[in-house]
Amino acid sequence: MRPILSFYILRQHIGPFFFAVFVITFLFVMDLLIDYIDLFLGKGIPLPIVLEVFLLSLGWMAALTVPMSILVATVMAFGRLSAENEITAMKAAGVSIYQILAPPLIASLLVMIGLVEFNNRVLPESNHRLAGLLVDIHRKRPALAIKAGMFNDVQGYTLRVDKLNARTSEIDGVTIQRSKEGEETETIVAEHGTLRFSPDGNTLTLDLVDGEIHAVDESNLSQYHKISFETHTIRIQNIGSELVRSEKKSRGDRELSADDMRGRVDAYRREVGDARTETRVSLSEHLGRRLAEGTPAEGGGAAAPRLPDPIAWKNVGRDVQNAANRLASLQSTVEERGKQINKYQVEIHKKYALPVACVVFVLLGAPLGVRARRGGLGVGAGFSILFFVVYYVFLIGGEKLADRGYLPPPLAMWAANVLLGALGIHLVVGSNRETSFFRLPRLPFRRQAGART
Repeated sequence: MRPILSFYILRQHIGPFFFAVFVITFLFVMDLLIDYIDLFLGKGIPLPIVLEVFLLSLGWMAALTVPMSILVATVMAFGRLSAENEITAMKAAGVSIYQILAPPLIASLLVMIGLVEFNNRVLPESNHRLAGLLVDIHRKRPALAIKAGMFNDVQGYTLRVDKLNARTSEIDGVTIQRSKEGEETETIVAEHGTLRFSPDGNTLTLDLVDGEIHAVDESNLSQYHKISFETHTIRIQNIGSELVRSEKKSRGDRELSADDMRGRVDAYRREVGDARTETRVSLSEHLGRRLAEGTPAEGGGAAAPRLPDPIAWKNVGRDVQNAANRLASLQSTVEERGKQINKYQVEIHKKYALPVACVVFVLLGAPLGVRARRGGLGVGAGFSILFFVVYYVFLIGGEKLADRGYLPPPLAMWAANVLLGALGIHLVVGSNRETSFFRLPRLPFRRQAGART
């Protein structure tokens, strides 16, 4: 096939691809904004930090958006080519569907390679920085995280309220305790009150009504004071109005590259192997020896065995209990490390399964686009959304099942690619043979050719 024709086919994908990237990313950003809007407004986060959160979030968004956009772009491009009979003209000129499909397939392979590198180099760092930034944001102004019915620590004060009206900031059933070394321990109780912040957000003021102050000198417990009040004001300074940036040391599974996770998997497998070896040694040697020592035979030869020594049997029972406890600990270690291994293996396979989906979606989207001519482009787009939802359900469901040990991680992460890829190949072969695996329904408002008016 001539290069100019290949370039023409690829050019039909460029516009729909970037359009799909924009729309899908916009939807992700709106969903993220809904999740974080209360956090940003409640913590008083400045606009540059908010923009940084969204910029760092583009990492995980891109890992999902690119495969989705390739599916949409392929359906739209082949749908337009089919609707304008350009694919029919290409076939009449001796160009097979495989040659028509070659340019987008090669392009999807290049995108797949780039996405693999992105998932192993850029994505872990963006996820790591995003996780650290969110921790810093949650740490800012901790007084705003006061929960009713729980003890809340605010700058040396322990605060508990029975009821909290988030709209009016009114509080009921207030208990406040403060204790400093060398000073009296104060416990303040009040029927109700209100919370308010200073304009700079750095001072929390508690206006309490109808309460008591109980003070005890810890160095002299006989010194006890009780004061009743109608109104009492407490000001807590420096509650954290400024966002303090810190460096997050630890990394989760989504903050690591595939090579880093493989290293951790190998280390966990060695721990599991050591634990199992220790279990076998403990059972075969230690317990077996102690049980043998607990029933000694008297003399030798055919002499009748003497009765078991009670002290020896007591020692055997103690050893059995100790061994059972150790066995339970080893078993717990094996199970915990097994869960960690499954978790890391899921993430390793996901870093490669999602990029491979780019190729799978080209195989699936091309025949869907060709068939979309009969039912309209909307029907083809509907099928693309349907298949992506199926893929996403397989991906998320497989991840959950693999994390819990119900499915092997490779099967859980690659099942959707295998099934949809096989379906796509079948549809491509059918398109080349002018056969159909399934037929789009004929819409009732579309008039049949040659029908009477």
